[in-house]
This record gives sequence, C-alpha cells and structure tokens, in this order.
Amino acid sequence: MNLLHNVKWLALSQVVKVACQLLGLVIFARYLTPKDIGVMSLTMIVVSFVNILRDMGSSAAIIQKEEIDDTLISSVFILNTIMGFSLAIIFYFLSYYISHFFQLELLQYTIKLISITFILNSITSVHLAILERKSKFRTIALTEVISSICALTMGVYFATHDYGVYSLVFQTLSFSLLTSISFCFFSGWKVKFIFDIDKIKSIFKFSSNLVLFNFVNYFSRNSDEMIIGKFFTASILGEYSLAYRVMLFPVQNMRSILTRSLYPILSRLQTSSNEAVEVYLKSIKAIAMIVPPVMLCLSTVSHEFTLLVFGSQWLLLPKLLVWLSVVGILQAIVSTTGAVFMSKGKTDLLLYISIFNSVLQVGSFIIGGFYNIEVLVKLYLLANVIMFFPNTMLAVRLLGGRFSDFMLCIYKPMLCAVLMFFLVKLIGLYFVYFNISLIEIFIIKILLSFVIYISLLLLTNPNVYYVVKNKIMLTLGN
Repeated sequence: MNLLHNVKWLALSQVVKVACQLLGLVIFARYLTPKDIGVMSLTMIVVSFVNILRDMGSSAAIIQKEEIDDTLISSVFILNTIMGFSLAIIFYFLSYYISHFFQLELLQYTIKLISITFILNSITSVHLAILERKSKFRTIALTEVISSICALTMGVYFATHDYGVYSLVFQTLSFSLLTSISFCFFSGWKVKFIFDIDKIKSIFKFSSNLVLFNFVNYFSRNSDEMIIGKFFTASILGEYSLAYRVMLFPVQNMRSILTRSLYPILSRLQTSSNEAVEVYLKSIKAIAMIVPPVMLCLSTVSHEFTLLVFGSQWLLLPKLLVWLSVVGILQAIVSTTGAVFMSKGKTDLLLYISIFNSVLQVGSFIIGGFYNIEVLVKLYLLANVIMFFPNTMLAVRLLGGRFSDFMLCIYKPMLCAVLMFFLVKLIGLYFVYFNISLIEIFIIKILLSFVIYISLLLLTNPNVYYVVKNKIMLTLGN
C-alpha cells in the first residue's frame, strides 16, 4: 500500500469523472435553464445533509482503526441500513415543507426521487470503507469510471428529451445504483446480521466528533446556497451554483484523489511521524504545483470560457469565476487537513477548527446577503484567506512537522502561478488592437498561461526538469 498506487487509480477515476462532468455541464447548460440548475443545487443540499447522518461517521472509523473484526463491521452495517431507510422516509415527507420554504414547488418532487439514494448509499457505505481500508483503489476507480459514463449517458438522454431538472436527478440515481451494486460485489464482505452495541460504543468518540464536524462543515459549506436561494432569485442561485461547480472541478477532484489516498495511509503511519510528514508534504507540493496555475488560468479566460462553453445567457458567471478561482486554490490545500486530523483520531480538534471556519464563512455569506452576489463572493474569499493559516499550521504540527517546511513546499509554485496570471492579463490588454476571434483569444491565453507557468516553474525549480526527465526515461525503459 502506497500513496502513488492510490493516487494513480483515483486519478484515472477523477479524470473520467471530470470529463463526464465537463461534458455534462456544457450539455445541461444548453438544454436546462438557470432555474433548473438552481433547483438541483437546493436538492443536493439535502443530499449533502443526509450524507452526514447516514453512517454517523462509522465508516471512517472502520478505515482508521488498527484492528477490526466481522462483529464491528456487521454492527456498523446494520446501524447504517436503519439510518438510510429512516432518513429516506423522513425527507420524503419533509419535501413539501422544504419546497414551501424556498417557494419552489418542483423542489418537492426532486427531493422525493433523490431520497432513494439515501438507502442505496447507506447500505453500501461499509463495503466502500472496506475497499478503501485495503487501498483497493483500482477496483473503486474502475467502478466509478463505468458508473460515471453510464450515469452521464442517462442524464444527457433525459436532458435532450425535455425532462428538465429531472435529467439531473436521474443521473444522480443512476450513479448511486451502479456504484452500490459494484461495491457490494467487489468488497468481498458478506452481510451478517450481528449487532453488538459495545462495538458501536468503541468507535463512538471518534465517530460522534466526526459527525458533529460534518454538521458544522455542512452548514458552513451550504449556507451560501441557502442564503442565495432564500433572498435572491433562483436564476442568481443557478449562476452562482454553476460558477461554484466550475471552480470545484480541479479543486474537488484533486482533493478527492489525495484525501481518499492519504487517509488510509496516514492512518497506518500513526506511529511513524517522519514518514507521515514526508507523505503529507509531497501531497501538498503536488497540489501547489497543479491547482494554482489551473485556477488562475481559469480566472484569466473566465469571460471567453463562459461565452464559448455556456452561452451569453450566463451574465454573472465570468465575474464570479474570477473571485471563486482564488477560493479554489485555498480550499484545495486546506481540505487535506481533514485527513490528518482523522488519521490521528483527533476528530475533536477537527470539530473545533471547523467551528472557527464556519463562523468566518457563514458570517461572510450573511453580510454579503445584505448587498449583492459579487460582494458575497468577495467576502467568502476573505474568509478563506483567514482560515488558511490556522488550519494548515495545526495539521502540520499534529503530524510532527514544521510549518516553515510546509510554506517552503508551496511558495515557489504559488508565486509562479501569480506571476503567470498578471503577465497573461497584461498581454491580454493588447488583444483589442488585433482582429482575432473569441475562440482564438481563449486558446492564446491558455497557451500563454501554460508556457509562462512552466518556464517560471523550471526557472525557480531546476530540479523539476530532471525529476520529470528521469521518470519519463524509466517509463520508456520499462
């Protein structure tokens, strides 16, 4: 079991999922309205909330514990199954009141349909935890790849046949069903109806703090869409939601790959601080070399990107992407700290720092709600800047490392990305003097960003060239 093996297979999964998501975004943005996207965003807020409760943090405890047995796994499975069915029933009947609160009748029906996933995901959460504990990410990746392609096909079919927001619901249902069946089959664990309350109690401290953290994190992460959905129009929520989803592509995918890879490995390295620090800093350096240039490149082409990909009806999207791209850089790095806290069993510390984060984020959304969507996004960025330092400092110190080493890992690639951004923006000012099309400007800016960033990176990190060269030679040699 090693980080590179995990990253390799999860990267494959994420590349395919990103391709599916990008293709889906383009198609759905053409066939669906901003209101449809807004309704689905509110539906997914409910899904995110249920995901906190459906396994009560017990699946993460299975990965973190040094030793597990069939009795513990079976007890967690039964607990999760009961929770899944209960939550599906509760939210089926709550759907009317939720839709009434947001004054969107359509929301009632999307929540009722999506509640099926609560049962599917709860039943199979233990099977997925077993696969991740054993670092069987090849199996997980292939399952997610096939499921993503099939689910996208389903969603696109219904979108092109005028099913509106239901096309997004059917896509989500398809992915959940396919992955659930596969995880059950490949985990190798057979269901046993054994329940031991003492086994549940043995993981209670870890899981209870994790659930509380997820609660706080949920309201922190989703309060923006709740506030926008309540005090602004569904169309503005749709614009913000699409901008946020575009920003999340590189962030979420990098985070998903490294966090899922890191957690089981750091959990096994609890007694080896030096090795754990080395693994973590390598992950942070990888993020710092990839995410900042991608996000800042997105910021430089936000106007051209929106017009070419989504169309002229998305008026707010380019402005929102400029600010959210910087938020994405900070979140990509901070999001890895959760794996550190959980691997050390410090879910209480994770809870405390999440409360601090939540106060900042929710405060920025509430204040921004009194103004307009652009002010809200700028305040959200400020909150993320303030959060960055205490979160990363605590994580590095908990592993036994030094914050100065952490900063040394990120400052050069971050600086190169910032310089790239300003140079491309400066060069872009002169495009008005030339008779070139929108798509040509888009391509030129991307190529400029790539060339400038790689040049600056090699100039400030000469060893990167030799490391990459050696990797290529070894690959060709094999």
